[in-house]
Formats: sequence, C-alpha cells, structure tokens
Amino acid sequence: MDIETHYFDEASWELTDETLKIVRAYLDANPEIQDIIVATTRGNTGLAASEMFSDKNLIVVSHQEGFAEPNENELEKEKRNKIEAKDVKILTATHAMAGIARGIRKELGTWTPAELMAVAYRTFSQGTKVCAEIAMMAADAGLVRVDKDVVCIAGTGRGADTAWIVRPTYTSKFPKLKMKACLCKPFEF
Repeated sequence: MDIETHYFDEASWELTDETLKIVRAYLDANPEIQDIIVATTRGNTGLAASEMFSDKNLIVVSHQEGFAEPNENELEKEKRNKIEAKDVKILTATHAMAGIARGIRKELGTWTPAELMAVAYRTFSQGTKVCAEIAMMAADAGLVRVDKDVVCIAGTGRGADTAWIVRPTYTSKFPKLKMKACLCKPFEF
C-alpha cells in the first residue's frame, strides 16, 4: 500500500483549500472511507468541507461552549446554519484531551495525564493532536463507527493544514486509537 504524505513548509490557515483537495484526492482513490471529521472554530473550515464532501458522512466539530468566553460558542450562527442546511452533523462537546484535566491545570497548576498526552501529540503538530481528539469525540457521540477508518482534518489555530487517516475509538478506550497515516501536515510548526 502506498500513501503519500504532503508536507507544507509551515503551519497556516491559508492551506485549508489545499488540505481539503489532498483529502478529496485520497477519498476519490479510496471510496470505502465514508466518514470525514473536520474541526472548525468560527465555521469557515466546516463550511468549506461541507461543500467539498457533500457525498460523505461529514461531522463538523466545534469548540465546546465557553472555550473562549463564558456562555458563548465561537461557531458563527450564520455559518452554523449554512452547514446544518447541508445535512451535516455539528458536534459541540468537551475536548477529549481537555475538559476536567485542563480545568485542574488552569486552576491548580497541576498537569494530568490527558493534558500530557495532548502535549505529546502536539510534537507532531497542533493539527495532529486535534485529529486524534475529534476522532474520539465523534466516536463518543456515536457519529462514527470504531471498526472503520475515517479521515480527520484539523489545523494550527484556524483553518486546516493537517489530515490523518484514523481508526477512531472511544475516550474510555484511548489506547485503541490508531493514527494510521498522515495525508498532510506542516513541516515547521
């Protein structure tokens, strides 16, 4: 089996279109993969993905409520409405490697294993960490199967610059998560 990994010179939201095209080419050559999971913050990446992958089961994962500001979600309502109008599922949930663990770190200054795992994934890139995270979040929500590969798309800050073929699992079964192949990621990040 040959899977090509594309390395971008550096991390950037400006790579979103190219990242989506790389994923589209992979999916066209591998039609057995039906599930795409994409991270979005304000909705730009989710909306672009909803247009590119209308023939697939697309799950758009937003930041959890209160991520940036109490009682607010960063996903813009207009973009949310446009994504939902395309029959795309939007998942808003606690981040798999954050939640209580991040609260403990921020309030008590103590690192927990989940936060340390997030740091370890970030050594491959921010987008890689997010791809692992959204795969588990979608599995926990019952939106993808854990016995079939998916493609996860994420980025560094905003946009998309990273894509992985992942075998999802539930957060309660974390060691079974399989980051099978990288389709693209930034070389410098």
